[in-house]
Amino acid sequence: MQLTILHLNIERDRHIQTVMELLKTKKPDIVCFEEAILDDVKNISIELGYEFSFAPLVIIKNRDEKKEEGSAILSKFPILKTNKYRYDGQTSPDVPIIDEEKISSGTNGERPRDRFLYHSTLLTISLQGDNDTVLTIATTHFPVVDHTTRNLKDHNLDDIQKITEMEQTRAYLDRLIPLLRSIQHPMIFTADLNNTRGEYIYDTVAHELVDIVPLSVPSTIDPELHRRGHNLELLVDTIMTSPDITVNNFEIMQGASDHKALFASIVI
Repeated sequence: MQLTILHLNIERDRHIQTVMELLKTKKPDIVCFEEAILDDVKNISIELGYEFSFAPLVIIKNRDEKKEEGSAILSKFPILKTNKYRYDGQTSPDVPIIDEEKISSGTNGERPRDRFLYHSTLLTISLQGDNDTVLTIATTHFPVVDHTTRNLKDHNLDDIQKITEMEQTRAYLDRLIPLLRSIQHPMIFTADLNNTRGEYIYDTVAHELVDIVPLSVPSTIDPELHRRGHNLELLVDTIMTSPDITVNNFEIMQGASDHKALFASIVI
């Protein structure tokens, strides 16, 4: 079985036109989105002929309008099954509703204080492969937390709040890793891990799977479209696979969103 897969954090509905242009150009068999708006995912799937699964992260409220944001997987192949594995440690089925002005980072790059109420979910779909093989595609948007990152003053651990948030994300990771281990191979995993390669969270996940992003790639932040792109060189997005998968080609592309798009041609 051969397929192409594209991973991209699309930053809600801010870059839909350029995202559509990228999909029409690359024509991926599988698409994994983070920070996607459900209505946009529906429209893209209808226009380009995909099936899709969606896992809500948060509902964004702007006056009387509500937008459901989350992770999405789009597939040209029939989706056999969808699973949504929560790893945020919460039990409430109700997706939190947050005012739009509180979603974005505040002054001095401060993170929304209620982001740990979001529904952090590992979204998976199952596809029929060759010789009765079942392939799993998994994706997630791991919660962001500030920590010590060189050359970034607002990423220093200068208060107890940030240290507590780091402890929270370690707990998230401790719940995510067993989920990844429980999924039968072959598997393709994509994510916006919000933690750069070379640091604990990214590297812990990379010890479980094969990181196919070349070591020559320094960053997945788009320098032109990200609000701090020229000041950030962080590799936070990834595609990883189980060892029984071969990668024929890998590309990284900018100009579609505030993160760069990852694209790979894969053989199972």
